[in-house]
Amino acid sequence: MDGVFISTTDARLIARLNRSIHEHHVRMNANYFAEYKEEKMYEAFLTLMGRPGHHFVVMEIGATPIGYIWFEEKVSEATAFRQAVRTVYVHHISIDTMYQRKGYGRRVMEWMEQWALDHQFKSIELDYWMINSEAGSFYEDLGFAPKRQIVIKTLGE
Repeated sequence: MDGVFISTTDARLIARLNRSIHEHHVRMNANYFAEYKEEKMYEAFLTLMGRPGHHFVVMEIGATPIGYIWFEEKVSEATAFRQAVRTVYVHHISIDTMYQRKGYGRRVMEWMEQWALDHQFKSIELDYWMINSEAGSFYEDLGFAPKRQIVIKTLGE
């Protein structure tokens, strides 16, 4: 199950690999997430790939891309309010539905952890929707712990 991890700037590939996770999010919260449209995703990822510190890495099995991780190096100086920050922030992890529940998501996160250690980062942060209990269990199994909670109050509709 090893797989190969390849850095990419292929926004079209990332847009396609994003489909399964985006459609999962739409099913969970259609009032928040827009319908998946590959061309719009392509344009969005094309813009995101130009941002400093953002990385897109594809996992391949054989020559087949099966998923990706998009992460950002977050580094900032201390302020009057907080200590200096040096962490990796995972924006997305997505595994094609045909390859889910076979350990590939875990393998991607293990790769991410090693990358962070190799680049002298001491933490990895990410977020997930509270309604997504499977994601919560997955990240807890990997050793992630809650850091803060964001709450919402919906006002008159």
